[in-house]
Amino acid sequence: MTRGSLPNQIVLLALAALIAVLATLWISLYTVREAMNAEAAKESERLMGGRLRSLQEQVSLIASDYHNWTDLFLDAKNLDYERLASNYGITAERGDVFQYAELFRGPFPKPVGWREGQGLAPQEGIIDRATKLALRDRVRNLDVNGRQTVDYMQLHDGMLVMFSSSYLLPEAGILLADLDPDDQAIAVIGKVLSEERLTKIADEFSMRDIRVVETSPGLGPGTVNLPAIDVSGEPVAWLEWHPPTPGTVLFQKIAPIMYVVSFVFVGGFYWCAKVLRNNATKIIVQEAKSFDQARTDALTALPNRFALREHLKRVNANGALDCAIVAMDLDRFKQINETVGHIGGDLFLEAFGARLRGLSDDETFVARLGGDEFVLVISSNGSLEEVLSRKCAGLDEITREPVSCNGVRFDVMVSKGVAKLHAGQPRDDELLRRADRALYTAKMRGTQKAIFYDDQMECEDREHMAIESWLRSALIDGEGFSIVYQPIVAAADDCEEMRFEALARWCYRDAGEVPPDKFIQVAEARGLIVRLGWLLLDLICRDIRGMERCKIGVNVSPLQLMTPGFGDLFAARVEANGIQPKQIEVEVTEQIVVRDDVTIVQELNVLRERGFSLALDDFGTGYSSIGYLTRMPFDVLKIDRSFARLQADNVQHQRMVRSMVGLAHAMDLKIIAEGIETPEEALRFRALGSDFLQGYYFGPPAPLRKRELESTAVSA
Repeated sequence: MTRGSLPNQIVLLALAALIAVLATLWISLYTVREAMNAEAAKESERLMGGRLRSLQEQVSLIASDYHNWTDLFLDAKNLDYERLASNYGITAERGDVFQYAELFRGPFPKPVGWREGQGLAPQEGIIDRATKLALRDRVRNLDVNGRQTVDYMQLHDGMLVMFSSSYLLPEAGILLADLDPDDQAIAVIGKVLSEERLTKIADEFSMRDIRVVETSPGLGPGTVNLPAIDVSGEPVAWLEWHPPTPGTVLFQKIAPIMYVVSFVFVGGFYWCAKVLRNNATKIIVQEAKSFDQARTDALTALPNRFALREHLKRVNANGALDCAIVAMDLDRFKQINETVGHIGGDLFLEAFGARLRGLSDDETFVARLGGDEFVLVISSNGSLEEVLSRKCAGLDEITREPVSCNGVRFDVMVSKGVAKLHAGQPRDDELLRRADRALYTAKMRGTQKAIFYDDQMECEDREHMAIESWLRSALIDGEGFSIVYQPIVAAADDCEEMRFEALARWCYRDAGEVPPDKFIQVAEARGLIVRLGWLLLDLICRDIRGMERCKIGVNVSPLQLMTPGFGDLFAARVEANGIQPKQIEVEVTEQIVVRDDVTIVQELNVLRERGFSLALDDFGTGYSSIGYLTRMPFDVLKIDRSFARLQADNVQHQRMVRSMVGLAHAMDLKIIAEGIETPEEALRFRALGSDFLQGYYFGPPAPLRKRELESTAVSA
């Protein structure tokens, strides 16, 4: 062995060992880089898939609301393209909720559709024939009671569009029972997955170069893709993007240090471990954030429907807990959107959601189901009634203060339905169903008080189903309907005008007399009030034909007035029956104030312009205000019958009635006092300044022809 060979060998051995260690470190670093990039690619694909499913679910929820709407169902059945345009068309044209809408099959002789920025006139559909055939087969298998939809994507104008389709059906379960879904129209809405939205998602998930490609991109280097599935189950396009590369970023950060590691191995190894730990923590935080976003409503930051289902399952798993659900629906939210737009409506929902969040605690779970629907889930071990009472009081408290949206203040009006079940009873869907049923009752009653589900609601449902069945049969030929008339006498002896109020009566086959309040309520709830109103108007016109000195008060439902064009149709029908408009006085109740619909005011003005006088019935029962008296063109105020029962010696009550009479006369309105049953009441209201009097003291409601045989001059 020559001199220096052993040192050289030692050096070589040490160098070999050092090279082996460094090679192991670099190879490990390359492996970690590729593994992290691969994991990030998988995570990127999972997050993008989840976000697309969430967006598609939002489109499906919108479709469920639009495609299961009784008014739209009836509009489609009647081929009322104007009404359809005012719902599907205006929304598609604005493009803020969805950008495409199309209706085909069923009553439509050819498909009609609307697109963003194309106006409200119905256009030819954008859906091709193959898609229509596939939709027809898919929609046929949907559960119409579960509000299911067929969801798919298509490529239009180079952009992906998320479509959701189902039969166009009424939301009322009783109407569904009488329909053959195969004969109904198929409705489709589409929401564009815009480049701006894709870019926003890409930025959120640290992706790059996201784009839509029409041909299969294969497995490109450093890219990830997801197919957009058509209704046929085949991909029509692909989303392709570059996923985040935390491994590459990590490698670039560590590489300079690795050179130092060659000299300072231990220090370099420690620093690398620290960097790895920091990056792993970031990945875990990002994963937790994505988990929370999937269960949170994006607008209000409240738990969403998915989180609600999970919560109910957890509560149900604990069989020892009593549970209650408070279902809530914001009244007049449509008017808020019409006044301040959907952005203003979103601000209203955000403010209301923030107030609801204050009710959340260990016993109360708050969620937004979508749209203007919210839910409280209250679970308690033995003190449910106390907690429920406290939370209902809290709901009343948070609705007292109006909400300001874009400079406009809106009252917070919430209908509430409550259902509760004790430990051991079935929960989940049954509890939600009962709460929704109670909520429906609350909305029908127009009350802000919480309505509790009870056995009587089931009995009412069965009774209303029977009445609805009878009504549908009777409306075909007008079977059993008649009109009786109650006299309205002038307070002054020198007035020769004859006035009567027309009141509907119905006697149906073996059912006998059906109370007016019941069959009219069912007609309004089941969408039959317009047909019933026309039938009763024809009967009234037939009765008063040739009696030009009579003025007849005809009651009109707010739902009739909410029909665009109702005023002109009403006038045309009266004139076709040979009756002059001056013989008819249209009576509406103070419910129009609750609805406060722009269409109602427009139709009242049309009726006034066509020569009809207008009367506000039940004045003073809770909604009276000078504001709506100035907005709506009334000629007559009818003071509610409850004021006739007030004690004659009650000075405060007399002042209140005198104030109403004075207000009416100051606005050049006539006053009719209802519910007069005694001579003393008649004298009192004459003294208070009433122009006309009505009540059983002057005669009960009776057929008009019978009254012609009696004296037409009724005195008090």
